[in-house]
Amino acid sequence: MTNTHQPDPVKRARETPELRHALEYACSVRGLSPVGARLIHRYSNAVYLLPAEGVVARVSTGSIHDARLAQAATGWLMERHGVAATVPVDEAPPVEIDPATVVSFWVYYPQPDARVPPTSVHLAHVLRRLHEVDQAPFKLETWLPLAPLSAALRDPDAASNLSAPDLDWLRGHVETVRAQVLALDSPLGHGIIHGDAWAGNLLWHTASGPDAVVIGDWDGVSIGPREVDLIPTWHAAVRYGRGEQWAKNFADIYGYDLATWDGFPSLLAMRDLVQLTGPLRRSHDGPTFAESLRQRMDGVRSGDLKGVWRAL
Repeated sequence: MTNTHQPDPVKRARETPELRHALEYACSVRGLSPVGARLIHRYSNAVYLLPAEGVVARVSTGSIHDARLAQAATGWLMERHGVAATVPVDEAPPVEIDPATVVSFWVYYPQPDARVPPTSVHLAHVLRRLHEVDQAPFKLETWLPLAPLSAALRDPDAASNLSAPDLDWLRGHVETVRAQVLALDSPLGHGIIHGDAWAGNLLWHTASGPDAVVIGDWDGVSIGPREVDLIPTWHAAVRYGRGEQWAKNFADIYGYDLATWDGFPSLLAMRDLVQLTGPLRRSHDGPTFAESLRQRMDGVRSGDLKGVWRAL
């Protein structure tokens, strides 16, 4: 998100017959009604509101194992540790559509129409609580840098959105940055991390209070260095025009200034690459995604560390 309100290509993204089929099949398996289902978000995943049920259905790329793990983790983190996480619908476990596509069901959090989105301050409070939890009573995967981007680069449809020279360069650069990140020492230590902790994954939870939020999109929940959950805030301060105060406000609440760490440049380079994944997969869907992919790819290849990117 940017500081100004612009048309949102994600919310305006078209539905596909494949998405609708996945939704309706999953609803039939779990005994839920898809009547009146409306696509309310589509980027790296698609989210439908099921008005007859008061829940949302999330169509995402990944395995059924990972989807079950994400729901188990969020339920446990919320119930046992008070982490402000989105709540899964326990009576409707995830449904496998194919080996790479899963539909999961979650509590619906209505968002106020006229309210500004949550900020880095809200995110800092959520992450400070999450990072107090060291271990889970079930096995979480070990975090691997840039795994979603590597998966996209192996996908022929996604990879076709880049030229052969760009593709070759990017694959090599991914390996270089991954090695740099894996070699870092973590001042904050390892524990349970969200994996994609940026303010855009926050939702207002008005039923719990006027300033209450929850964080969603738990596909990347894992065990890893806690700094991974902090870098999106500093990245947004630069790439999405949030400014220095955005990062400072986060640091004041969380209690740590990530930019003072000598591993900061490597994590920032990693986050640049993370932000290629969405437009790389969606570039066929319209000029907004294709232009964003080109802008971000050009910025990464040129070594431009200060350019502001279009937010999706």
